Amino acid sequence: MSTPTAPGPSPDALERLLAAGRDGALLRMSLALAHHRRDDPQTALLHLAKALAFDADFTAAHRLQGLISLELGDKAQAEAAFAKGLEVAQRRGEMQLVKELTVRLRRLRPAAPPAPPAH
Repeated sequence: MSTPTAPGPSPDALERLLAAGRDGALLRMSLALAHHRRDDPQTALLHLAKALAFDADFTAAHRLQGLISLELGDKAQAEAAFAKGLEVAQRRGEMQLVKELTVRLRRLRPAAPPAPPAH
């Protein structure tokens, strides 16, 4: 009986494309997803950083960077990634992502304390 594998392309297959000189934002995003699915968040984050170096407006990469950072307990990094993704999504008119990232940021940011009563 074989061991179950995570869905999607294997990191090894994607690494071969990278070694063949086919580097780019989409390949790096695919590598990040493959490593994330295989419980390797640190490697996933490295590939996301490279994807964003190729395309700073890659909203899905900002979103995934935020999600992985949140999983790792790095709320500050998650908030920064979601905020950047929200800014880009608003500029590009990606309304579904605007809604999602707005909710994620609202959950991350503490509510402001009530104002003291005026005397």
